[in-house]
Amino acid sequence: MGAGLRVNSAWRRGGTHRSLAFVSFLFALATFLTPLTTSAQTWSAPRTVYVPTTGHTADGLFLDLWRAERALLGDPVTEEFRARTGFTSGGEANIVQYYEHLALVYLPDEAPGEQVQTLDLGRQALNDALAAGPTRALDRALERAVCAPSGGADCATIVAAGHTIRDPFLTYWRNGETARWLGDPLTEAFFAPDRTRIQYFENGILRLTSAGEVEPLPLGSIAARRHKVETKPIEQPQDVPVYDEALFIPPPEATPTDTESGSGMDWSFGPGPQQGAWKEIVVSVSAQSMWAYEAGQLVTSSLVSTGTAEVWETTTPVGHWSVLSKVDVQDMEGTISDEYYFVADVPYVMYFDNLGNALHGTYWHDNFGTPMSHGCVNLPMDVAAWMYEWAPVGTAVSVIG
Repeated sequence: MGAGLRVNSAWRRGGTHRSLAFVSFLFALATFLTPLTTSAQTWSAPRTVYVPTTGHTADGLFLDLWRAERALLGDPVTEEFRARTGFTSGGEANIVQYYEHLALVYLPDEAPGEQVQTLDLGRQALNDALAAGPTRALDRALERAVCAPSGGADCATIVAAGHTIRDPFLTYWRNGETARWLGDPLTEAFFAPDRTRIQYFENGILRLTSAGEVEPLPLGSIAARRHKVETKPIEQPQDVPVYDEALFIPPPEATPTDTESGSGMDWSFGPGPQQGAWKEIVVSVSAQSMWAYEAGQLVTSSLVSTGTAEVWETTTPVGHWSVLSKVDVQDMEGTISDEYYFVADVPYVMYFDNLGNALHGTYWHDNFGTPMSHGCVNLPMDVAAWMYEWAPVGTAVSVIG
């Protein structure tokens, strides 16, 4: 797609391009002094993300566990903090963070793989219920129990706990590593005063919904309020991305294109940054290639398809631009030389000039390396998805001949 397009949603026009001559000079000098065989910067996933649903961050080992067990943990409702005594029945903790359903503690002296553990929120909640005066149903649920000899696969006796787990709680508890994070049962399943069927575990409480589905109770949120831990959402920290699983997908491998005949240019490294920006996308019309740079280092490259240049409207404009706006997906249509076109659901759109030219994903052809577009820069779908997450609004875009 490209010049002359009309889109279903409005897109913002960019401001005045400011000169970065001095910074450009420094980057140009660094590029000149660096051998053209410099390898691409090693990709790494973010170690901290911002979770907008609750307005808090997840970091490091907590982030790893949250991504693996998000449904069980829920989203973070506090930031990490150094715990005071009394937060667990087991004594002093270290770094703690509350999530909607459970709470995590970091214990650096434990062996690798055991340094993140769950707090005993279920045991604390049970102690509170007993102190307040247990119901008859809870009293009965505290009695030791075993499965009948012919109980079948829908009942399991947890000998160390002295309790059983029965379906549907058993199926949920056995899924993945749920048993590890929830701990052993502290009671039998029973009906709470609101007639909800629940069961206490060491680190959480499970309940059966009216739809017959098992879900954890929000003990993390309750405990955070009880301990007067700050749960108010925070502003997204600078340089911390909003969580998206696409951030953890490695970019496509940089693939070298043919060496330009007689120029001595190593096109696997590319022409280098042109504007001296921290992040910059460089597109070569002649090479039908794109390179993405961060801090002057190549992070990925790809073949692309620029405009066919049959008329000026289908020519990808050479110059220094920047990403003006981004749209996840939209229909594109326009008229060029009295010929109407329409393409539905164009994904990962990043406009870089006021004529409607954009970098975007392309599902309707795979003839990359050949001019195919109406002026836009067609990207392979996997490359476009990664670029859309990597490049914020304002990222420099340079189109060279």
